[in-house]
Amino acid sequence: MNSAENKTSRWAVILAGGSGTRLQPLTRRMFGEGRPKQFCKLFGDRTLLGHTQARISRVIPPERTMCVVIKAHSSYYRQELTGVASSGVLEQPIDRGTTAAIAYSLARIAAMEPAAVAGFFPADHYFADEDSFTASLNRAYRVADMSSDTLLLLGAQPDRPEVEYGWIEPGRELLRSGGPSLFRVNRFWEKPSAEVARGLLDRGCLWNTFVMIGRVRTFLAALKQSVPNVFRAFASGVDRMAGRFDADKIYSSLASGDFSKQVLSAFPDRLTVLRLDNVGWSDLGTPERVMAAVGGCAGNRIARFGTTPLTAA
Repeated sequence: MNSAENKTSRWAVILAGGSGTRLQPLTRRMFGEGRPKQFCKLFGDRTLLGHTQARISRVIPPERTMCVVIKAHSSYYRQELTGVASSGVLEQPIDRGTTAAIAYSLARIAAMEPAAVAGFFPADHYFADEDSFTASLNRAYRVADMSSDTLLLLGAQPDRPEVEYGWIEPGRELLRSGGPSLFRVNRFWEKPSAEVARGLLDRGCLWNTFVMIGRVRTFLAALKQSVPNVFRAFASGVDRMAGRFDADKIYSSLASGDFSKQVLSAFPDRLTVLRLDNVGWSDLGTPERVMAAVGGCAGNRIARFGTTPLTAA
């Protein structure tokens, strides 16, 4: 990154609090327990979380990267995050979904750098072409630097009518100029039927990767309008003098929430989507999807477990 790209402080937040229940049939066979997938070494010598950290470090330095986890997983992430400063690990007392995890990290970043641009990254994703992904990610941060009132999503180019993913219907094209195309967002489609998914594929709609980038104050404004109780909980739960949050108190007052449904779907007119072309994205949500994504990778660990479809016990 050059000096021009660093005019606005950029942060990355890795969302690593999920339990990955759909993948547990595979992780039980591999590790003898239902280990959350982000802490599994499915291919190579790194866990999925480790791959995510390495991928993001090509764009955002580790000292401006936070990892959001939940206390119940401490036996997995304590060793994984040994070299990460304590300020870079946000430990949630309980799992309250993505809305709380994102609100907590935004509140922490806002307390330090309210004018920052933040990107959010699930810890369990796979990209066949990481060079193309990081190039697009750099472009996304540059676009977010120039925009004060919109949030930018990364939408993957689909290759099938997937019914388990969320879809983004792009609207008017805003920017191309030699890079990935940027569009307004018309609407979201959450886990559509097979017939609807085929229509979305034909119309050039995109898979919602849930990677999103924007100014911290823009994220907070969206939270305040769509889920004011969550916004107030974190705004009132900070000790201004000590700069600390009473996470136990805050989380005990919250219900579980999905950021896509509660926030993004409520404001499609404030969203843009950057199309990721041919990056080979997968959320590794099922055993079959993992096998399809990494079965041909050198050093993968799933080959010796066969390719027979796995079902829950």
